[in-house]
Amino acid sequence: MRSSRKITIIVLLICSLGLLLLPACDDGDGDEETPISTATPTATPTEPPDKVKITIGNHTDMTGPAATAMQIVDMGLVDIVRYYNDNNLIPGVEVSVEEFDGQMDPARDIPGLRWLEEKGADVIMAWLPSISISLQPIADREQIPLFVANTLSELIETPGYMFASSPIYEDLTWTLVNWVIDNDWDWQTKGPAKIGAALDEGSNPTPVFNTFKKYAEMYPERMEWVGGYTTQMGLFTWTNEVVALKDCDYIYLPNIFPFFVKDYVNSGYDKAKFLTTDNHTSFIALLDDMGYWPDIDGMINITQSEWWTEDAEYSNFARELANTYRSDMISKIELNPKGYNSFANGVHVLEAIKIAAETVGPENIDSQAIFEAAEKLTIEFDGIQRFSFSETKRTSPDRLAIYEADSTNKGFVRLSEWFPIQSPPE
Repeated sequence: MRSSRKITIIVLLICSLGLLLLPACDDGDGDEETPISTATPTATPTEPPDKVKITIGNHTDMTGPAATAMQIVDMGLVDIVRYYNDNNLIPGVEVSVEEFDGQMDPARDIPGLRWLEEKGADVIMAWLPSISISLQPIADREQIPLFVANTLSELIETPGYMFASSPIYEDLTWTLVNWVIDNDWDWQTKGPAKIGAALDEGSNPTPVFNTFKKYAEMYPERMEWVGGYTTQMGLFTWTNEVVALKDCDYIYLPNIFPFFVKDYVNSGYDKAKFLTTDNHTSFIALLDDMGYWPDIDGMINITQSEWWTEDAEYSNFARELANTYRSDMISKIELNPKGYNSFANGVHVLEAIKIAAETVGPENIDSQAIFEAAEKLTIEFDGIQRFSFSETKRTSPDRLAIYEADSTNKGFVRLSEWFPIQSPPE
């Protein structure tokens, strides 16, 4: 049977605390004699057994090119772990997080895994694109549960020990372009939309480019593929790529997109509407620092989570979590709220640990138990199943939504309901 987890804010019952306080209360003025109890003495309660320690190894970037965005991402993970521990949501288990600074350097991917293992990691979480490529073969060979943000379709074609909390690039790109052409572009009047893309080499550009190209080949009356352009990872100058894409109606942006926007605007261009995903919105704070919010007004964003200010279970919980543990940093989190939504990635792992504890007992949890539990995971928000894994499904999102950038309020507005992910035809 598949376990279903609906993530809600825990309300601690005050009556349970009141019961503990009752023996300390009296109803007299202190003059009455205290009666002598004749009840049989009860045994002194024993100390509760020590909790089993489970460690999440967080393979992150603390000082490299993505460090600014990852700071908020790492906060979200740490806070959701604290929330589960503080509210005893996994009875008998205490979860901790160890962090490794991968510096967005592929050469540090495997050393980071080994370092986290030495620190006792039972499960690994990773965020940056190259890590899934580096670590997937090791995870399968050594049976290490590996939860990544993004991966390539070929790495999960045969289900193994790696789980991804985002759709594969082909599905995400196809769903995005299909929505744009059907809902944002009048191809019957204007002709095919000209679409191009720019990505650094570390962001797995090939499946993104190939999916856009495939759509254009299948529907030439709707879309023209202008081309995909890459630059070396760690370089943030896009002047040549901007010129190549200057006539586009839509441009799919590099993950660290503010630098592209800067070069595009400074070159005098303003025709294109930008296309983005959750990978991009982690860098909104950088965009704000650079002063380019007005230049992304109307930017289309395909996402698996609500915007920070939206009245929905997911975003309401995110704000509650931040106010509980980061009340002094709310203004900073609000500059990069999608980064803090990493708490949901943490929920994937924590719920797998919880299922494992319920299945085999806290004292028997190990990496294999967590792996097997992850295959049973489903998560709902507002009564809609939004995420799941199974024995054959290794990407968790079940539904996505489309949002539009609103520069006036420095936020995003939802344009669609939550709809199923679409895959390109074979």
